[in-house]
Amino acid sequence: MSKYSISDIAEICGVSKSTVSRVINNKPDGVSEKTKNRVLKVIDELNYRPSLLARSVATKHSELIGLIIPDISNLFYPEIIHGVSTYLAKHGYSMILAHSGYNQETEKELLLSMVDKRVDGVIICSGISNEEFLKEYKKYEIPLASIGRTYDNYLSDLSISGDNVKGAKLATRKLLSTGNTKIALLSGHSEVAGTKQRIEGYKQALNDAGIEFDKNLVFHGDYTIESGTKMAEELIKSKTEFTAVFGGSDLIAIGAIKALNRAKISIPDEVEVMGFDNIYLSEVFEPPLSTISKPHYDMAVEISRKLLCLIQGKTDLIPHFIIEPQLIVRNTTK
Repeated sequence: MSKYSISDIAEICGVSKSTVSRVINNKPDGVSEKTKNRVLKVIDELNYRPSLLARSVATKHSELIGLIIPDISNLFYPEIIHGVSTYLAKHGYSMILAHSGYNQETEKELLLSMVDKRVDGVIICSGISNEEFLKEYKKYEIPLASIGRTYDNYLSDLSISGDNVKGAKLATRKLLSTGNTKIALLSGHSEVAGTKQRIEGYKQALNDAGIEFDKNLVFHGDYTIESGTKMAEELIKSKTEFTAVFGGSDLIAIGAIKALNRAKISIPDEVEVMGFDNIYLSEVFEPPLSTISKPHYDMAVEISRKLLCLIQGKTDLIPHFIIEPQLIVRNTTK
Protein backbone atom coordinates (compact mmCIF):
# COMPACT_ATOMS: atom_id res chain seq x y z
CA MET A 1 0.00 0.00 0.00
CA SER A 2 1.37 3.41 -0.96
CA LYS A 3 1.98 5.83 1.90
CA TYR A 4 0.66 9.25 0.97
CA SER A 5 1.84 12.55 2.40
CA ILE A 6 0.03 15.82 2.91
CA SER A 7 1.88 17.10 -0.18
CA ASP A 8 0.40 14.25 -2.25
CA ILE A 9 -3.10 15.11 -1.07
CA ALA A 10 -2.55 18.78 -1.92
CA GLU A 11 -1.24 17.95 -5.41
CA ILE A 12 -4.13 15.60 -6.20
CA CYS A 13 -6.68 18.18 -5.04
CA GLY A 14 -4.88 21.11 -6.69
CA VAL A 15 -4.67 23.09 -3.45
CA SER A 16 -1.92 24.17 -1.07
CA LYS A 17 -0.59 22.05 1.80
CA SER A 18 -1.88 24.63 4.25
CA THR A 19 -5.39 24.18 2.88
CA VAL A 20 -5.19 20.42 3.38
CA SER A 21 -3.77 20.98 6.86
CA ARG A 22 -6.67 23.26 7.81
CA VAL A 23 -9.19 20.66 6.63
CA ILE A 24 -7.42 17.82 8.50
CA ASN A 25 -7.30 19.83 11.73
CA ASN A 26 -10.96 20.83 11.34
CA LYS A 27 -10.05 24.52 11.05
CA PRO A 28 -11.26 25.20 7.48
CA ASP A 29 -11.40 29.00 7.79
CA GLY A 30 -11.09 30.50 4.30
CA VAL A 31 -11.67 27.12 2.65
CA SER A 32 -14.81 26.76 0.55
CA GLU A 33 -17.23 23.95 1.27
CA LYS A 34 -16.56 22.52 -2.20
CA THR A 35 -12.78 22.42 -1.64
CA LYS A 36 -13.19 21.00 1.85
CA ASN A 37 -15.40 18.17 0.55
CA ARG A 38 -12.96 17.42 -2.29
CA VAL A 39 -10.04 17.16 0.15
CA LEU A 40 -12.03 14.94 2.51
CA LYS A 41 -13.08 12.70 -0.39
CA VAL A 42 -9.47 12.20 -1.53
CA ILE A 43 -8.35 11.55 2.05
CA ASP A 44 -11.03 8.89 2.41
CA GLU A 45 -10.27 7.26 -0.97
CA LEU A 46 -6.53 7.03 -0.20
CA ASN A 47 -7.03 5.89 3.41
CA TYR A 48 -4.75 8.75 4.41
CA ARG A 49 -3.88 9.22 8.08
CA PRO A 50 -1.91 12.29 9.15
CA SER A 51 1.51 11.88 10.74
CA LEU A 52 1.24 12.40 14.50
CA LEU A 53 4.93 13.21 14.65
CA ALA A 54 4.61 15.91 12.00
CA ARG A 55 1.57 17.32 13.76
CA SER A 56 3.35 17.34 17.12
CA VAL A 57 6.28 19.24 15.61
CA ALA A 58 3.92 21.81 14.12
CA THR A 59 1.62 22.22 17.14
CA LYS A 60 4.16 21.36 19.87
CA HIS A 61 1.59 18.89 21.22
CA SER A 62 1.40 15.16 20.48
CA GLU A 63 -1.77 14.51 22.54
CA LEU A 64 0.07 11.47 23.95
CA ILE A 65 0.55 10.69 27.64
CA GLY A 66 2.94 8.03 28.91
CA LEU A 67 1.96 5.75 31.80
CA ILE A 68 4.70 3.66 33.45
CA ILE A 69 3.71 0.92 35.91
CA PRO A 70 6.08 -1.39 37.82
CA ASP A 71 4.20 -4.68 37.45
CA ILE A 72 1.71 -5.28 34.64
CA SER A 73 0.67 -8.63 36.15
CA ASN A 74 -0.36 -7.11 39.50
CA LEU A 75 -4.16 -6.76 39.75
CA PHE A 76 -3.62 -3.50 41.65
CA TYR A 77 -2.86 -1.65 38.40
CA PRO A 78 -5.78 -2.36 35.98
CA GLU A 79 -7.98 0.21 37.76
CA ILE A 80 -5.24 2.82 37.40
CA ILE A 81 -4.77 1.97 33.72
CA HIS A 82 -8.55 2.08 33.22
CA GLY A 83 -8.89 5.43 34.99
CA VAL A 84 -6.06 7.10 33.09
CA SER A 85 -7.00 5.75 29.66
CA THR A 86 -10.71 6.53 30.08
CA TYR A 87 -10.11 10.12 31.15
CA LEU A 88 -7.54 10.76 28.43
CA ALA A 89 -9.77 9.32 25.70
CA LYS A 90 -12.61 11.62 26.73
CA HIS A 91 -10.31 14.58 26.26
CA GLY A 92 -8.72 13.66 22.93
CA TYR A 93 -5.52 12.12 24.31
CA SER A 94 -4.01 8.67 23.82
CA MET A 95 -1.97 6.66 26.32
CA ILE A 96 1.33 4.84 25.88
CA LEU A 97 1.61 2.06 28.48
CA ALA A 98 4.98 0.78 29.66
CA HIS A 99 6.18 -1.74 32.26
CA SER A 100 9.29 -1.09 34.40
CA GLY A 101 9.43 -4.32 36.43
CA TYR A 102 10.56 -2.49 39.59
CA ASN A 103 13.85 -1.72 37.82
CA GLN A 104 15.43 1.74 38.05
CA GLU A 105 17.38 1.43 34.80
CA THR A 106 14.32 0.18 32.91
CA GLU A 107 12.25 3.06 34.26
CA LYS A 108 14.98 5.48 33.18
CA GLU A 109 15.04 4.07 29.63
CA LEU A 110 11.24 4.16 29.44
CA LEU A 111 11.17 7.81 30.50
CA LEU A 112 13.76 8.67 27.84
CA SER A 113 11.68 6.74 25.32
CA MET A 114 8.70 8.91 26.24
CA VAL A 115 10.84 11.98 25.53
CA ASP A 116 11.72 10.54 22.10
CA LYS A 117 8.03 9.96 21.38
CA ARG A 118 7.32 13.63 22.18
CA VAL A 119 4.67 12.84 24.78
CA ASP A 120 2.95 15.81 26.38
CA GLY A 121 3.29 14.34 29.87
CA VAL A 122 4.14 11.21 31.86
CA ILE A 123 2.49 9.45 34.80
CA ILE A 124 4.66 7.09 36.82
CA CYS A 125 3.28 4.66 39.40
CA SER A 126 4.74 3.30 42.61
CA GLY A 127 7.97 1.44 42.12
CA ILE A 128 11.39 1.85 43.63
CA SER A 129 13.04 5.22 44.18
CA ASN A 130 14.72 6.74 41.13
CA GLU A 131 15.66 10.12 42.57
CA GLU A 132 19.02 10.47 40.83
CA PHE A 133 17.57 10.13 37.33
CA LEU A 134 14.37 12.08 38.05
CA LYS A 135 16.52 15.06 38.99
CA GLU A 136 18.15 14.79 35.56
CA TYR A 137 14.79 14.20 33.84
CA LYS A 138 13.58 17.67 34.83
CA LYS A 139 15.73 19.20 32.08
CA TYR A 140 13.42 17.76 29.40
CA GLU A 141 10.58 19.96 30.72
CA ILE A 142 7.91 17.31 30.17
CA PRO A 143 5.29 17.45 32.96
CA LEU A 144 5.64 14.50 35.31
CA ALA A 145 2.89 13.18 37.58
CA SER A 146 3.08 10.28 40.02
CA ILE A 147 0.65 7.89 41.70
CA GLY A 148 1.65 6.23 44.98
CA ARG A 149 5.26 7.47 44.99
CA THR A 150 5.76 9.24 48.29
CA TYR A 151 9.55 8.88 48.36
CA ASP A 152 10.49 10.91 45.25
CA ASN A 153 7.25 12.76 44.50
CA TYR A 154 8.94 16.09 45.24
CA LEU A 155 10.63 15.64 41.86
CA SER A 156 7.30 15.34 40.06
CA ASP A 157 5.08 18.26 39.12
CA LEU A 158 1.98 16.53 40.50
CA SER A 159 1.38 13.56 42.78
CA ILE A 160 -1.38 11.63 44.47
CA SER A 161 -0.94 8.79 46.94
CA GLY A 162 -2.60 6.96 49.78
CA ASP A 163 -1.36 7.25 53.35
CA ASN A 164 0.37 3.86 53.73
CA VAL A 165 1.43 4.46 57.34
CA LYS A 166 -2.10 5.37 58.42
CA GLY A 167 -3.58 2.51 56.40
CA ALA A 168 -1.27 -0.04 58.03
CA LYS A 169 -2.12 1.36 61.47
CA LEU A 170 -5.84 0.97 60.70
CA ALA A 171 -5.31 -2.63 59.61
CA THR A 172 -3.17 -3.56 62.61
CA ARG A 173 -5.48 -1.82 65.10
CA LYS A 174 -8.45 -3.74 63.72
CA LEU A 175 -6.60 -7.03 64.29
CA LEU A 176 -5.54 -5.88 67.77
CA SER A 177 -9.14 -4.94 68.62
CA THR A 178 -10.23 -8.58 68.53
CA GLY A 179 -7.52 -9.73 70.93
CA ASN A 180 -4.67 -10.56 68.57
CA THR A 181 -1.21 -9.84 69.95
CA LYS A 182 0.75 -12.10 67.60
CA ILE A 183 0.16 -10.50 64.20
CA ALA A 184 2.32 -11.70 61.33
CA LEU A 185 3.18 -9.17 58.62
CA LEU A 186 3.71 -10.65 55.15
CA SER A 187 5.24 -7.82 53.18
CA GLY A 188 6.31 -6.98 49.64
CA HIS A 189 9.57 -5.76 48.10
CA SER A 190 11.70 -4.49 50.98
CA GLU A 191 13.20 -1.65 48.89
CA VAL A 192 9.79 -0.21 47.91
CA ALA A 193 8.77 2.85 49.91
CA GLY A 194 5.18 1.62 50.30
CA THR A 195 6.51 -1.52 51.99
CA LYS A 196 8.61 0.50 54.42
CA GLN A 197 5.67 2.78 55.22
CA ARG A 198 3.32 -0.15 55.91
CA ILE A 199 5.89 -1.70 58.23
CA GLU A 200 6.17 1.65 60.01
CA GLY A 201 2.38 1.84 60.48
CA TYR A 202 2.34 -1.75 61.75
CA LYS A 203 5.09 -0.95 64.27
CA GLN A 204 3.34 2.23 65.43
CA ALA A 205 0.08 0.38 66.09
CA LEU A 206 1.89 -2.32 68.07
CA ASN A 207 3.78 0.29 70.07
CA ASP A 208 0.57 2.21 70.83
CA ALA A 209 -0.89 -1.05 72.19
CA GLY A 210 2.18 -1.71 74.31
CA ILE A 211 3.20 -4.77 72.27
CA GLU A 212 6.86 -5.33 71.46
CA PHE A 213 7.78 -5.63 67.79
CA ASP A 214 8.86 -9.19 66.89
CA LYS A 215 11.00 -9.44 63.75
CA ASN A 216 10.24 -13.19 63.60
CA LEU A 217 6.68 -12.29 62.61
CA VAL A 218 7.77 -10.20 59.59
CA PHE A 219 8.38 -11.82 56.19
CA HIS A 220 9.43 -10.25 52.88
CA GLY A 221 8.52 -11.37 49.37
CA ASP A 222 6.79 -9.61 46.51
CA TYR A 223 3.26 -8.41 45.86
CA THR A 224 1.87 -11.64 44.37
CA ILE A 225 -0.42 -14.49 45.40
CA GLU A 226 2.46 -16.96 44.97
CA SER A 227 4.68 -14.96 47.30
CA GLY A 228 1.90 -14.68 49.88
CA THR A 229 1.46 -18.45 49.84
CA LYS A 230 5.19 -19.05 50.19
CA MET A 231 5.59 -16.59 53.08
CA ALA A 232 2.59 -18.06 54.92
CA GLU A 233 3.98 -21.56 54.47
CA GLU A 234 7.30 -20.40 55.93
CA LEU A 235 5.43 -18.80 58.84
CA ILE A 236 3.51 -22.01 59.57
CA LYS A 237 6.66 -24.16 59.35
CA SER A 238 8.57 -21.82 61.66
CA LYS A 239 6.25 -22.81 64.53
CA THR A 240 6.13 -19.13 65.52
CA GLU A 241 2.90 -18.42 67.37
CA PHE A 242 0.47 -16.18 65.45
CA THR A 243 -3.28 -15.56 65.44
CA ALA A 244 -3.53 -13.00 62.63
CA VAL A 245 -1.92 -12.22 59.30
CA PHE A 246 -1.62 -8.75 57.79
CA GLY A 247 -0.78 -8.96 54.08
CA GLY A 248 1.10 -6.03 52.51
CA SER A 249 -1.28 -6.34 49.55
CA ASP A 250 -4.55 -8.10 48.83
CA LEU A 251 -2.71 -10.54 46.58
CA ILE A 252 -0.32 -11.46 49.40
CA ALA A 253 -3.28 -11.93 51.77
CA ILE A 254 -5.11 -14.14 49.27
CA GLY A 255 -1.96 -16.23 48.87
CA ALA A 256 -1.73 -16.54 52.65
CA ILE A 257 -5.34 -17.76 52.83
CA LYS A 258 -4.42 -20.44 50.31
CA ALA A 259 -1.61 -21.69 52.59
CA LEU A 260 -3.77 -21.48 55.71
CA ASN A 261 -6.53 -23.51 54.03
CA ARG A 262 -4.00 -26.17 53.04
CA ALA A 263 -2.87 -26.36 56.66
CA LYS A 264 -6.52 -26.77 57.78
CA ILE A 265 -6.36 -23.52 59.75
CA SER A 266 -9.82 -21.97 60.08
CA ILE A 267 -10.31 -18.34 58.93
CA PRO A 268 -11.18 -16.20 60.86
CA ASP A 269 -11.83 -18.46 63.88
CA GLU A 270 -8.20 -19.54 64.35
CA VAL A 271 -6.37 -16.93 62.27
CA GLU A 272 -7.70 -13.58 61.04
CA VAL A 273 -6.43 -12.20 57.72
CA MET A 274 -6.24 -8.57 56.57
CA GLY A 275 -5.23 -7.31 53.12
CA PHE A 276 -4.28 -3.93 51.71
CA ASP A 277 -5.49 -2.12 48.51
CA ASN A 278 -9.12 -3.31 48.10
CA ILE A 279 -8.66 -4.57 44.56
CA TYR A 280 -11.75 -6.04 42.88
CA LEU A 281 -10.58 -9.61 43.59
CA SER A 282 -10.67 -8.98 47.35
CA GLU A 283 -14.46 -8.56 47.24
CA VAL A 284 -15.27 -11.54 44.99
CA PHE A 285 -12.71 -13.91 46.56
CA GLU A 286 -14.12 -16.54 48.92
CA PRO A 287 -14.11 -15.68 51.73
CA PRO A 288 -14.33 -11.95 50.94
CA LEU A 289 -11.21 -10.25 52.25
CA SER A 290 -11.06 -7.54 54.91
CA THR A 291 -8.71 -4.87 53.64
CA ILE A 292 -7.63 -1.24 53.47
CA SER A 293 -9.19 0.70 50.62
CA LYS A 294 -7.77 3.39 48.36
CA PRO A 295 -9.89 4.61 45.41
CA HIS A 296 -7.41 3.69 42.66
CA TYR A 297 -9.68 4.50 39.71
CA ASP A 298 -10.62 7.91 41.14
CA MET A 299 -6.98 8.64 41.95
CA ALA A 300 -6.02 7.84 38.36
CA VAL A 301 -8.77 10.06 36.95
CA GLU A 302 -7.82 12.94 39.23
CA ILE A 303 -4.09 12.83 38.44
CA SER A 304 -4.93 12.65 34.71
CA ARG A 305 -7.21 15.67 35.02
CA LYS A 306 -4.58 17.70 36.82
CA LEU A 307 -1.87 16.67 34.34
CA LEU A 308 -3.93 17.87 31.37
CA CYS A 309 -4.68 21.11 33.23
CA LEU A 310 -0.93 21.61 33.75
CA ILE A 311 -0.21 20.86 30.07
CA GLN A 312 -2.82 23.45 29.11
CA GLY A 313 -1.02 26.06 31.19
CA LYS A 314 -3.08 26.14 34.38
CA THR A 315 -0.87 26.89 37.37
CA ASP A 316 -3.39 27.26 40.23
CA LEU A 317 -3.23 23.55 41.08
CA ILE A 318 -2.56 21.85 44.41
CA PRO A 319 0.41 19.78 43.23
CA HIS A 320 0.70 17.07 45.88
CA PHE A 321 -2.12 15.48 47.87
CA ILE A 322 -2.75 12.36 49.95
CA ILE A 323 -5.89 10.20 49.98
CA GLU A 324 -7.22 8.99 53.33
CA PRO A 325 -7.34 5.16 53.64
CA GLN A 326 -10.53 3.37 54.67
CA LEU A 327 -10.96 0.12 56.60
CA ILE A 328 -13.17 -2.41 54.81
CA VAL A 329 -14.33 -5.24 57.10
CA ARG A 330 -15.44 -8.45 55.39
CA ASN A 331 -15.33 -12.16 56.28
CA THR A 332 -11.65 -12.84 57.00
CA THR A 333 -11.70 -10.92 60.27
CA LYS A 334 -13.93 -11.17 63.33
